Amino acid sequence: MEEPEVDIDTLIDEMDYIPGHFHLDMNLNFESSSPMNFQGRDLKLKRESLTYELEFETGSQQFAIRNLLGVFSFYLEDVEHAKEIFLHISQEDPENLNAWANLAYVYDQLNDEQEEAKCTERLSHLMGLDSKDKPQEDPQLNAARCLAEQGYAYAFDVGLMNEEEKLEKLTAGLTLYGKALAYGKQTQDLFFLSKHLK
Repeated sequence: MEEPEVDIDTLIDEMDYIPGHFHLDMNLNFESSSPMNFQGRDLKLKRESLTYELEFETGSQQFAIRNLLGVFSFYLEDVEHAKEIFLHISQEDPENLNAWANLAYVYDQLNDEQEEAKCTERLSHLMGLDSKDKPQEDPQLNAARCLAEQGYAYAFDVGLMNEEEKLEKLTAGLTLYGKALAYGKQTQDLFFLSKHLK
């Protein structure tokens, strides 16, 4: 019997979160209303600001910064550098959902279907979507980290023309932080229950 074809748009709509930065509702990912030379300038300025921030960050937030640096490199047409950034994150922090999703996107843009498939398979495993074996880290915790990193990205969007747009992006970022906290709380509650039900 033939399995029904999966409609990817329906699947995505049913998911509570999608890893990666290239699908986020940010000006960065869409055609900007500002002239191209201003957009390039804004990207470079944001990248410099993030590079400066990275010098002082030693905790897990460095991965949020580095993922965003990879996205900026991609849009500044330094695709190989973007790929290297995402590869390094995935090696140093192998449970980082955003790095794997961003890397899959870059491989897709480079028409490297084999590497893209490997990244997608790894991502599926980390999200607990495959049935083979359980990931080392709790998928809920991975989701919380993923969403927190995405929320962080909204503060660095480009081409915001007025205070209303800035408020809209801040609200979107805070919404993702709220979802991250909810996933984190679920993980904590499950941990508490498992300890007390034994």
